[in-house]
Amino acid sequence: MVVLKNVTCFFLFLFIASCIEPYEFIVRDESQTLVVEAMISNQSFNETLLYPSDGRYFTVKLSETGDVTNNRATPVLSALVTLLSDGGETWEYSESDPVNSPGVYVLQDDDFDADRNTKYKLQIRTGEVDYESGWESMPTAEAPVMGAIGFTETDVLTYAIELNKQIIKTTRGITANIDISKNNSGETLYYRWKFTPMWVFQAPLSRSAVLPGYRCWVSSNLYLRDYTLQQDLAGGYTKDLFFMATIRNERIYEDFTIIVAQQSMTEPYYYFWKEMQEQTKAGAIFDAPHFNLKSNMIALNSTNQVIGYFGVVEEQAKRWYFNYRDLSYAVENTLRKDCTVHGLPPGPSCSDCRQYQFGEAVNVKPSWWR
Repeated sequence: MVVLKNVTCFFLFLFIASCIEPYEFIVRDESQTLVVEAMISNQSFNETLLYPSDGRYFTVKLSETGDVTNNRATPVLSALVTLLSDGGETWEYSESDPVNSPGVYVLQDDDFDADRNTKYKLQIRTGEVDYESGWESMPTAEAPVMGAIGFTETDVLTYAIELNKQIIKTTRGITANIDISKNNSGETLYYRWKFTPMWVFQAPLSRSAVLPGYRCWVSSNLYLRDYTLQQDLAGGYTKDLFFMATIRNERIYEDFTIIVAQQSMTEPYYYFWKEMQEQTKAGAIFDAPHFNLKSNMIALNSTNQVIGYFGVVEEQAKRWYFNYRDLSYAVENTLRKDCTVHGLPPGPSCSDCRQYQFGEAVNVKPSWWR
């Protein structure tokens, strides 16, 4: 069954970069503002290996801004980040990589996971300023077992620019969805789904299939970086997760996979993400900080403001695979044509997959790949 939807956004296609529109923030003052991205769950690093994946440590990302414009925030280096429990335990985060991952702090404990009956607090020290969150815990109601993931073939109306004119065109694709399991808790559950994609890219002009630049496995934190939210009281239905184009989308030509992580959270944390999503869609931005969001963090010895939320969630995840052979219609692999017929020097990725520009490409197959 093919569904037609109106979507007022652009989709990324092969060798076309997305356009980012400016966004005007509503700022109450010009004092220094710390931006915090932090979450822990009941899934430890070792448990995330079973998705299967390369594993995921818990991180805290710190940046700051004192600018009332929409400039990107500056990463915060050399901070002290500590996690505390209401039972008196503490865990220290370590600075990840100030050069390649500035402002990212990692809790490098393979076995640490959040306990349902424990409350946690995050403390941060930057320079002479101390910040801390409130005490947070997982929601009281336990989420049911995560449902099956599937898709429907979908046609979407999108805006595009051709010959300097804005037109409306039909884009073929799929809408991924998930079965929401029955909720027998008697309480409202607050869900957030986030997506971690990876795909195979083969260089169409590589001289040989045995060369190191022929086949790569690509990951990206920009593709499908939005998330889906849902309040649920009863369950027993199907929820749409995301749309993905299938025509001229090189990500599905060989093999595509995605970790769908389902997070059950408290009501305040849910509404933080909901407001974040509404601001992002209104401004069409990527990494600029959001102002005036509700936060559970404060500065203890300063008038500095804080944006962000430290959350504790119950997490489940599944790895889902897809490629064009799963469709009811044929999809043409246009990579070779795009690299040869337009009269321009072919791009670097045409001959070497390691030069692929829309993600981090490595030529070593993950041990868990199907």
